[in-house]
Amino acid sequence: MSSYDIILFGEIMYKKDELRNYIMNSKLISYSEDIAVALSEELFAKYNSGCYDEYLKKISNCWNMIKTLDIKFPGNANPKLYLYIVPDDNYQNLLKIPLGFDRGKGGGKPVSCYHLDGFNSAYGLSQNICENNYENISKMVNTIHELAHIIHSQFFTKDRFISEGFADALPLYSLNLEEKFKEHMDVVMNIKEEQILTAQQLINSQRDNSYGLEELVPNKSCSFRKSYISSYLFVMGCMYKIETMFNLSRKEATQLFLELVHQSNCTNEWLIYDIADSLDIPREELLNGKSIQLKAIKKILN
Repeated sequence: MSSYDIILFGEIMYKKDELRNYIMNSKLISYSEDIAVALSEELFAKYNSGCYDEYLKKISNCWNMIKTLDIKFPGNANPKLYLYIVPDDNYQNLLKIPLGFDRGKGGGKPVSCYHLDGFNSAYGLSQNICENNYENISKMVNTIHELAHIIHSQFFTKDRFISEGFADALPLYSLNLEEKFKEHMDVVMNIKEEQILTAQQLINSQRDNSYGLEELVPNKSCSFRKSYISSYLFVMGCMYKIETMFNLSRKEATQLFLELVHQSNCTNEWLIYDIADSLDIPREELLNGKSIQLKAIKKILN
């Protein structure tokens, strides 16, 4: 690494954006009307050979499922989904995969989008993910989870637990895939109340970087970690409250939740208070209680 790549300004450390450099020197392909793919010349040859056709068809199907929710974006925007495919030998560096979540087998996550007609985030993924055409309900939900991050990036990126909770709530609640993802539903239905983290505990885990580290089921996706399930139950509970409070559909409740968080100027505890006020829930109960999460579980049981 060049000495110019990292420069220290007081307590702020600048590091060269390797992904931006990669994308600016990549081939850009218009896969469909609302999906574009950026990848290197080397990976472009694989694309041309049809190596990624099956995966791109599956991710397009997942995107079309999300589009059935008819989400309206701020400013009446109609952004395009960008997929940034990176080589396996450098995916950790380019995608900045956190060490606690990296099993050394590639991966995908939301990254900064460098194209003006795109969402605030793009979907960055390693080439082997595109070359692995094995599909099941777990992989489908995980793909929609990552795409849900792209969706909410137009509304908010504050508070990790709200973001992760929404990313699971969109496929499992908004698109009603929970009942098809029986393995996940069984874990949710059998979780003990003491295992559920409150909003305050989730906020604290964001502060001490322990969010997402504890697994409830080993060797599964992030959706099976204690922080993620607790976040999902919190956000799903809020959506269900919106649905019943205003007599809305799941689709409409999803839209209203996005707008509710988007319109708030608050983060952390104050964001929870803001949501509580909007949904007519006692502030301390939403922050330190578990009633909203338990109501979500009851809804799933029913």
